[in-house]
Amino acid sequence: MTRIFRLVVGFLALWLTVAVPPVAGLAIPDPAEIEVTGLVSLGEEGAAWLRWGGREFLVSPGYLIGKDLRVVAVRHDSVVLYRPARKEYHALSPKTFDLAGKDRTHVIWCAPMPLWKAIRMIALAYRKEYICQSETRAEVSPRRHVPGQGEMLEVAVRPHHRAHGRDGIIYVSPVHVDGTGWNWFNEQVRRFNSRNLVKWFPALADKGTVISDGRDLGSNLEFIAWKVKVPIRWDHPLKMPLYCSFKDRPWHEIIENIVLFNGLGLQPGPEGLVVVKGSR
Repeated sequence: MTRIFRLVVGFLALWLTVAVPPVAGLAIPDPAEIEVTGLVSLGEEGAAWLRWGGREFLVSPGYLIGKDLRVVAVRHDSVVLYRPARKEYHALSPKTFDLAGKDRTHVIWCAPMPLWKAIRMIALAYRKEYICQSETRAEVSPRRHVPGQGEMLEVAVRPHHRAHGRDGIIYVSPVHVDGTGWNWFNEQVRRFNSRNLVKWFPALADKGTVISDGRDLGSNLEFIAWKVKVPIRWDHPLKMPLYCSFKDRPWHEIIENIVLFNGLGLQPGPEGLVVVKGSR
């Protein structure tokens, strides 16, 4: 009974981390205390990383911060908030001297941050999903005008990583991982037909959400197994961080991406899914 209770609590904690905004319900009396640590602007649309009270949160227009601060725009030099009760606008600018000037092109500005965080921000700005290979460890601080998404990704990942987009997903990987070229990981996902998993386990056709900022891949797979009631076990357990955001996608697509893009394989069977070591 104790073990079951711990599992339930663990899954609940993981679900809360995945699904609940980190500042929901909090009162922020002085918006000027909110720090902008990164932004991607497409004009008025975009996304930004903010920090307040020791918490970091990723926002885009429409996001509610605390109880009554609504993000209404992400501009080239600021994040604009609106407090309806007081009819107040607040423009939050990064504390820096090198902000991009106003331009018709898109803008990225970041304080030094892990590459996966910059990619997650870019993906949200362009309304894409993303996944970074587990060895994505670089720190970046791009500050540029760019014509569009492709060029912005190039600015963020070069020279030691590569980015590739397919089916609404941004894939990012180091140029080489243990001697294996970055394109090998893309090919594993492209060649795998995850719909075949649905023939074994129909519940994998349902849609779900996984957002992971470096939590262990195994913990995320346990969460998915619990949600879809399909056993997922490891042939040889490994520890690796998972950096991704998949929202309202079929579970079979999520599993395919988070397993295969990290260099592992999948084998369905009568007793569930088995995660196996990938062959390179």
